[in-house]
Amino acid sequence: MSFSPTIINDAYANKRFNSRGDITIEVEIYTENGFGSFSAPSGASKGAYEVIDFPPGGVDEALNLFEDLIAPEIIGMDSVKQFELDKTLKEIDGTSNFSKIGGSLSIATSIANAIAAANSLMIPLYRYLGGVYANRLPLPLGNVIGGGKHTHVKGLDIQEVLIIPYGASSFFELALASIRVYKEIVKTSPPGVVYGRNDEGALVTTLNIFDVLPIVQNACNKVSKETNVKFKLGIDVAASSLWNSKSNKYCLPSTDTCYDEDAFYKFILNLINKFDLFYVEDPFMENSFTSFARLRDEAETCIICADDLTATNVERIRYGASIKAFDAVIIKPNQVGTLSDAISAIQVTFSYGLIPVCSHRSGETVDTFLSHFAVATGSPLVKCGIMGGERVSKINEFIRIEEDLGEWSKISELERLLK
Repeated sequence: MSFSPTIINDAYANKRFNSRGDITIEVEIYTENGFGSFSAPSGASKGAYEVIDFPPGGVDEALNLFEDLIAPEIIGMDSVKQFELDKTLKEIDGTSNFSKIGGSLSIATSIANAIAAANSLMIPLYRYLGGVYANRLPLPLGNVIGGGKHTHVKGLDIQEVLIIPYGASSFFELALASIRVYKEIVKTSPPGVVYGRNDEGALVTTLNIFDVLPIVQNACNKVSKETNVKFKLGIDVAASSLWNSKSNKYCLPSTDTCYDEDAFYKFILNLINKFDLFYVEDPFMENSFTSFARLRDEAETCIICADDLTATNVERIRYGASIKAFDAVIIKPNQVGTLSDAISAIQVTFSYGLIPVCSHRSGETVDTFLSHFAVATGSPLVKCGIMGGERVSKINEFIRIEEDLGEWSKISELERLLK
C-alpha cells in the first residue's frame, strides 16, 4: 500500500479548560505525517439559532461519543477531504443542531482535521485554507469596555465598546495602537470608574454608555495624534440579552429602564448620531429582521452587523441579505458546528456584497485558528480582543502571518467597508 502523508491514523478527545475556567473539549488528530489539535471555544451570550454546545450528558458524554462513533469513522479518512469529514460528522449526529454529539465536539474535530492536513503538507494553515493569494489581513475590532453577559459584576448594559484602528501600514501598528488606547483609558479614567477586566479582557466600568464613550473617544484622539493611526468607534449591543420576552421590551438593568421596539430603535439611533458610531452589532433581538433593516436604511454611514440574528447560518444570512437587514455578518464557526459550514456562510455573505466579520468567543482558548481563518477567507474585519493571553495569542499569530507574507501582505482598507 502506498504511503499517504494525510491519512488519519489516530484521533483522541480530551477535557480542557477555556479562558472562563469552564471545561471544554479538545480533539487531536494524527496523520501519517502530521498532527492537529483544536479546543472548542464557548460563548456566554449565545443566540437561539446556534447549534447545541454539548449533548445532554455534557463533556463526558461527548468524549464517549467521540470514542464510540466518531474516531472509528474518521480513522482511515484522508484529512484533506474536509467536506467529506464534515459531512460524516453531520451524518453521525443526524440532527439539525448537533444536539446528539454537540457542536463543540463537532467543531473541535472539524478544525483539528484541517490543521492536521495543513501540517501534514507542511503548509501554513491560512495558505492551506485560502490558497496562494490569501494575503490580506483584517482590521481588528478591539473590545476596550465590556458589559452585558461577559461581565459578572454590575457594569455596562451594552456588551461591548469597540475601537476600529485604521490607516497604518501593518497589523502590528494597528494592534499596538489599540493596546495604547486601552492603557490610556485606564490611565485617564476618574478613580473608581474602571475596575478589572471581563471575560474578553475588556475593561469593566461603573459608567453608562453615554458617559463612557467620550472617555474612549478622548483616548483614541490622544493615541491618534501620537501615532497617526486613526480610529472609529463601535458597539455590540447584544440586544437579545436585554430583551424581556414577557413584556416584549428591552430592559437596561443599570437604570431599571425598559423600552418598546420603537423607543429602543430611537435609543440606538441617537447613540449612532451622537457619537458618530461606525459599527453597531446586534442592535435588536435575534428575530427583529424588520428593525435591523430599518436601522440599516437610516444609519447610512454606520455598519449594521448581525450576530445572534444570523448565527453563522446560511439560510438566515440569505434571508436577512434579501431584505437588506444588515451590512455585515459575524462568523463564529462553533455557532454552526463545522468548518465547511462556516466557510459556506462567509461565501454567501460575500456573494451579497456584505462584510464577514470573523470573531472570537468570550470563553476562548489560546488556539490561533481564528487568525488563519480570517486571512484565509479574506475577511475585512476580525474581533479578537485586545488584552488577555487567549486574545493576544490571536494578535501575535496575525503578526506572524504578516511576517510570513512579507512584502505581499496587505491590510484591509476602511474605504472598502463603506456602503
